[in-house]
Amino acid sequence: MAGVGNPFSFRLFWGHMSGKMDVRIVLVRPRDPRNVGAACRAMKCMGFTSLAIVMDEPIDPRQARTVSHYASDVLESALICTDPRDVIQDAVLVAGTTRRRGRNRKYFTLFPEQLGRRIASMGKGTVAVLFGNEETGLTDDELALCHVAVTIPASPDFPSLNLSHAVQVICYEIFRAQSADHLSPFAPISAQAVDELVSVVTGSLSKIGFFTIVGPEQMAVFFKDILARASLSVSEARRLGVTFRKIAGLATKKHPAPRSSTRGIDPGADPP
Repeated sequence: MAGVGNPFSFRLFWGHMSGKMDVRIVLVRPRDPRNVGAACRAMKCMGFTSLAIVMDEPIDPRQARTVSHYASDVLESALICTDPRDVIQDAVLVAGTTRRRGRNRKYFTLFPEQLGRRIASMGKGTVAVLFGNEETGLTDDELALCHVAVTIPASPDFPSLNLSHAVQVICYEIFRAQSADHLSPFAPISAQAVDELVSVVTGSLSKIGFFTIVGPEQMAVFFKDILARASLSVSEARRLGVTFRKIAGLATKKHPAPRSSTRGIDPGADPP
């Protein structure tokens, strides 16, 4: 390996198995050093720092560092070799990115989100994801080294993604799948919770004498339609309920509601 003329500091890797799932991005003979730097940045944004670069000729490290910005540590610690087999021999899963299928290639491909879920379901070990160069992608022989192929859906009019963009998409889907248990995806409140919030809103308005013509029942329908379409989260609904209760509490302290304020306002009129 030392004879490659590696412009980066590098470490040799001989089958080390880490204590947790390790995702290694492998760039196979990239042409543009700026894409290498941008790939480092894409990786680090998603929490991945294990990079391998397969190359016959050295690339300009200055151009790569310029684009990598604060991810130059990923670049500096990259594994460098001339044969992709050197950096995938320890992997429990090897995935190759491609937009072409057929004879001498993979007949079946995964979407990025499917790859992410598969990796997230695995235990300890190393997963290697191979990306071909900007012009030709992975060769048939390089793709044959992979256990699975991955395709990023794109417009048929222009299906070829920039190398660093492809790395970003794949890394994002893997990160998303691995972080699923730790993220808090938005979940709207139930229909029952909407009804309870509407009751809080109309009850608070009743306390401050808001209704004079149209009763709270009609206004409840109005608020229910709005709040149901809004798809509020639990915390949003709770905060809105607290707000209306506080409004009622403050208003009744200063201006006790008249006993006759039981019917409602004209929905076509401006509120008092």
